[in-house]
Amino acid sequence: MNGSSFWAWSLWRAPEGADLLDSIPLSEEYMQCAGTAEALALEVRRLDPDGNAHQYAIGKPGGDLAGEPTEVIHFDNGRYFTTVYPHEVFTADEAAVVFYTYFLTDEVSQPYELRELDLSWPKPESDAGVS
Repeated sequence: MNGSSFWAWSLWRAPEGADLLDSIPLSEEYMQCAGTAEALALEVRRLDPDGNAHQYAIGKPGGDLAGEPTEVIHFDNGRYFTTVYPHEVFTADEAAVVFYTYFLTDEVSQPYELRELDLSWPKPESDAGVS
């Protein structure tokens, strides 16, 4: 992942019986990342029992959520960015472990932590990037 020609990865479970040679059906629940192999932001989207979607930043244990996020992750040739806390920055090797577990279980496992993201629009002017 170089941040320009290859900068994002998404993973979701196809519905039972889907013909993946015909089309790849999207899902309301998924895991995704964006950035470079050296600095990635990971997110997971889940539906609650009422069908409401919630999106979360994934972080390593022991992070400090005081103040605003400070780490800027650029992607798509720098056209977009997201800002996360330092413990929410992953390398590609670290992200692979999280993705593999999600592939097996449809969950983000311990010891990783989730921080719910506010994706309401419009965004405040200070949050001009993409989350």
